[in-house]
Amino acid sequence: MPAYVLWQHRAVRPHRLLAAAAALLALAHLVGRWYDQPLLPAAQALAWCALAGAALTAPEPPPRARYGLAVAAAAVAVAALPLHGEPQFGWVVAPPVEPGRIPEQALRGVAGIGLAVAVAALPRRGPDRRRTAAALALAVLAGLLVVFRDSLLPPYALPPDLADVLPAYLVLVALALVALVRSGSVPVALGLGLAAVAALGVLPWAWAAGGAPGSGLTFYSAEEYHVRVTGGGVAADLLGFLAAAVVLAGCRWAERVCRRAHGAARPGS
Repeated sequence: MPAYVLWQHRAVRPHRLLAAAAALLALAHLVGRWYDQPLLPAAQALAWCALAGAALTAPEPPPRARYGLAVAAAAVAVAALPLHGEPQFGWVVAPPVEPGRIPEQALRGVAGIGLAVAVAALPRRGPDRRRTAAALALAVLAGLLVVFRDSLLPPYALPPDLADVLPAYLVLVALALVALVRSGSVPVALGLGLAAVAALGVLPWAWAAGGAPGSGLTFYSAEEYHVRVTGGGVAADLLGFLAAAVVLAGCRWAERVCRRAHGAARPGS
């Protein structure tokens, strides 16, 4: 089959190729992080870049939602660049970033603005008591997670300062509530909720410290230990990738539901 025919085929649209590349790069990053042997040091940043491209080229979401998701993913990609002094191993490396050169708070702000634009661009639906009740339950659960955060972590964990993670957590929870009440997009609310859990540091106990099981006794510096036991390992990265995938799928789903509700013709009909 000619190449141009394959490119026009539904299975090889650009956003599908970029999504597949993001999944493979995310898997490479997670495997390398789990075994402390990076297969591709630039995998995490490249995965977020691929996710940004997939969001930008996805046909279903509104243009503002695509742009917002792409900006948010690009900001996370910049934040994922390896810091100066991180071991570089593999056939592709990312240029190191000097600590303090790009403020992390600024990147978080850019990502939050992008997500806010994407949520605001979702189709609006009429008021619904069930969605309102679900949003109230979600708000209560979010508050309980903050109150009982320390008790949900392993005894040896050193949780990050609540003042550092609370702003990002509250923004993600607020966006999840807006997406649920305004557009009824449960997948978008779920994805933003996963991102909020990752930001808060409430992670599964077995993955909180990272590293392969049965790897033996290993001694770490105070900085490395703090990163491993405060959600900076595999669990946080996995939740971040899952959250991005669910939010992107939710934006596409919301637009499809809106089109069908307004009587738009389905493809091939």
